Amino acid sequence: MSDEFRRSVVRATIPLLGEFETLTTARIARAADIAESDLLAVFPDKEAVVHAYATFMTEVAQAAFDPASEVRQLTAIPAGRPLAERLAEVIDILDGYHRRVRAALDEFVPAPDPPEVAGRRPAIPDGELRQAVAHVLEPDAQRLRLPARVLAEAFVGLAFGGARPADPHDPPLPPEQLVDLFLHGALSG
Repeated sequence: MSDEFRRSVVRATIPLLGEFETLTTARIARAADIAESDLLAVFPDKEAVVHAYATFMTEVAQAAFDPASEVRQLTAIPAGRPLAERLAEVIDILDGYHRRVRAALDEFVPAPDPPEVAGRRPAIPDGELRQAVAHVLEPDAQRLRLPARVLAEAFVGLAFGGARPADPHDPPLPPEQLVDLFLHGALSG
């Protein structure tokens, strides 16, 4: 059978994974809306379906967390633009990374209870992305209080940690406000 058939069986099985001990191939087939004989022609038992889930999840996660596209976007930010504008663009790119990762994982990861917490915290960008953010800061290295790599860590931490509201229905700080907070601190005036 096709990869799409295997994926559809895996997708249909996801809500049943928490019931593994009582799970049967008949229940999996019903959930996938196929005949049990068709299921058994591809998957010899429920363990094979769970193994397929783990394999697909690994592939999805590897593709989702691959930062190559975002690294290219970050390194393409023109160094001659003002630092605040560059950092606002960094936030937009990293937000796009989070949305892409979340969308890919939501397909194969059961949503936690309650469902509204599923998108609460963004995926924290990996080392390659953090290095690309440091690259964005490098043109201003002489004006920075700390090395660009240290500030990149702090900026990413601020953008994807403390500056995100705990309630997923509350909007995050606009990029310009977040950049201003990072560059000028919390005190006004």
